[in-house]
Amino acid sequence: MTIKTYYRRILIMLLIASVIYTIDATYRFINRNIPDTINLRADEDETFDLKIPVAATISSDDREVSLEGETGLLNKNIKISTNQDVSRSELLSGKYNIDIKLLGVFNFKSIQVNVIEKQKVIPCGFPIGIYLETDGVMVIGTGDVKSMNGDVTDPADNKVWSGDYIVSLNNIPVSSKSQLIFLVNKYGNDDIILGIRRKDEVINVKINAVETSAGEYKMGIWVRDDTQGIGTLTYVTEDGTFGALGHGISDIDTGELLASNTGVLYEADIWGIKKGENGAPGGLCGVVNYEDDCVLGTIKGNTTKGIFGDAEDRLINMCSNSPMDICLKQNIKKGPAKIRCMLDGAINEYDIEITDIDRTDSTTNKGMVIQVTDPRLLSITNGIVQGMSGSPIIQDGKLVGAVTHVFVNDPTKGYGIFIENMLEH
Repeated sequence: MTIKTYYRRILIMLLIASVIYTIDATYRFINRNIPDTINLRADEDETFDLKIPVAATISSDDREVSLEGETGLLNKNIKISTNQDVSRSELLSGKYNIDIKLLGVFNFKSIQVNVIEKQKVIPCGFPIGIYLETDGVMVIGTGDVKSMNGDVTDPADNKVWSGDYIVSLNNIPVSSKSQLIFLVNKYGNDDIILGIRRKDEVINVKINAVETSAGEYKMGIWVRDDTQGIGTLTYVTEDGTFGALGHGISDIDTGELLASNTGVLYEADIWGIKKGENGAPGGLCGVVNYEDDCVLGTIKGNTTKGIFGDAEDRLINMCSNSPMDICLKQNIKKGPAKIRCMLDGAINEYDIEITDIDRTDSTTNKGMVIQVTDPRLLSITNGIVQGMSGSPIIQDGKLVGAVTHVFVNDPTKGYGIFIENMLEH
């Protein structure tokens, strides 16, 4: 092989690699900018600039949603209209698919279009105390137990797993760690049958408890029950429901979302702030007021999109802001925005920049990348700290979402969730 031939092959391979990279980068760019799901308000139109010619067709013959112009023809802009001459009830029930072909040839994506009601919410931004009651007792792990005669065993090894929930013992419902300990000591001398909820299935597991001292028995299972913490309230709706955090509450050891549909929202006071540093996220230091007259609401859901429930009159009265229009994800722009939070006894708005947007459904609570630019907030916290999750993100006078995560290696940056994702919980 001559040197000339060798270099020609290298150039060809580099050309092929660059073409593949360009195609892949283009695909990813377009995919991130074309939503998998689009929510549209009744009687409104939306136009999408897809940056590249496509052919779009509606895969449903219902008349509540239409495409502007002739479908199936190449166009960079798609205008979706919901202002057809039909009754409002028909509009609000509409769900449709729009099939996209790149360059009119390649099947690319099917977009689900949902026609929704216009909605306003009251953006909040103040700290709240969260008490979450788990549904059963969560298993953190298992370990060795030393019996009275010195034998060491692991009675729960390969029988229960981290992330399981113990919901009963010998058919007696279990709701707390203290109750579980009482029942183990009561029935420890006999066979113990644990009711275990694993994912969506409940199974029975037999455990032989070990007597570690006179009348005291152990199963070698590490467990945790109720949890509590501090976060930020995102919004209250006009019909008296609330949303907070923008992400679910997970167990600190297992990372699993805590199985809970009940809990209480309390007032909280912030008494200090630990600034964030590269590699070490900071946090809000505060206290939860557990008194009965400090109850703000009832938690009814802990999901990957946040915690949700019903607001008490006390909470509604604390929300003095006027209701604000929500901004749907297709209308959010890269650029200046604000976050609203309470760090020094008063609610303030601080400047941020929305630097990236991923409109696909793969990013449940990380649809936006944000960066703190406000010198005031940077001087107080160095950016985003734990406890600020749920802080409303506002752009052009509309609520677009909430802060959810901080970048561990850069506390000035973090993720945000689209407000429509929280409202769909």
